[in-house]
Amino acid sequence: MAGLFCYNKKMKTNLSVLALASLCAACGTNLQTTGADRDAYGCIGSAGYTWSQVAGDCLRLWEAGVQLTSATDPQSSLAAYVVISADGNAVELFLPKQDALILKRSFTPDGPVWTKGGWRLERQPEGWRLYQHKELVYQAANPADGSR
Repeated sequence: MAGLFCYNKKMKTNLSVLALASLCAACGTNLQTTGADRDAYGCIGSAGYTWSQVAGDCLRLWEAGVQLTSATDPQSSLAAYVVISADGNAVELFLPKQDALILKRSFTPDGPVWTKGGWRLERQPEGWRLYQHKELVYQAANPADGSR
């Protein structure tokens, strides 16, 4: 009887392994491991990293950029992000559902502005303002700690 018990236990183990292998085979090879989706720059999109040309590095925009919220729809969960170059001469603008844009800095009597085409980013004492064709579309208040 002991031999029969061992045989049945071994058989159950083999059947379990066979069932698991069949299940994995049915899933196919479309399973993607987190971190296996590096882009041309080596950024891992599944970990939240995006290539920034002005920073020359893979960044998590919500950690390294200035988050701008919609000025036209306060209920919108979509945000824009601004990454500032080390020398401040350029910013990279990451907008929802659009390719990133690089805006160049110039100076006005009211302070620095970054522009490209119809886009204009202003840094004002109360915070950031992003205009598209003179219409305010995104904004951010300065943090209370003055970090950005």
